[in-house]
Amino acid sequence: MRAERLKVYGVVAMLDRGAGREASAERAASRFAEVSPGGPPYRILWCRIKSGAPGNPPDERYYADEVRPTGVDGNGHVEWEPVPGGLTGLVVHNTAEAAPGTHLLPPDTVVRVEARLDRRGPPEWLYLTHVPVAAERLAHIVSYQDGSYTVQPVRREVGGLVDDGNPISGVPNLGELWDDEAGYLAGPGGFDRFVRIFWTPAGWTMLLHPPRMV
Repeated sequence: MRAERLKVYGVVAMLDRGAGREASAERAASRFAEVSPGGPPYRILWCRIKSGAPGNPPDERYYADEVRPTGVDGNGHVEWEPVPGGLTGLVVHNTAEAAPGTHLLPPDTVVRVEARLDRRGPPEWLYLTHVPVAAERLAHIVSYQDGSYTVQPVRREVGGLVDDGNPISGVPNLGELWDDEAGYLAGPGGFDRFVRIFWTPAGWTMLLHPPRMV
């Protein structure tokens, strides 16, 4: 029974097939077809994200290498190493990002991956993970120029809000519908204006409507 299952699932194909290690620059006609597997996972593995795979438009695919735990460091964090002879350069789909089409997983993130057969004919191996990522950040307005804002992302700590990374420029406010509303978040001076920014396939944006008398 075990030998028959190996023949059906094609273990050699899963380990050596090159198709799962290269992401084309263009999306398939149906973007969701690639993340619709059939049947239970054949294998569970751990992988370390290397980078976002090329996509046009950006999508949920990443390049990743297979890793295994080696122990725990002095701070209680699991340490990882590449699996000798393991899979490298895999294209891993983060299904949590399939709808928004984002690349928000940072390099070196270790994720749990399922190897599944997809619904193509003949079936091919598909590597899936599901890691929700933050698509919303808090920031304060730095400046306004030529239709968009520069904002400084912040995070909350015990002592209050502190800067979190570099300023982001070119952030539009989609809630400014009329010409006389443009740049209203930039004033008056002397105040910190905190806003929520959201990630979209086109980049970071805001959606704040000025108060209006209708």
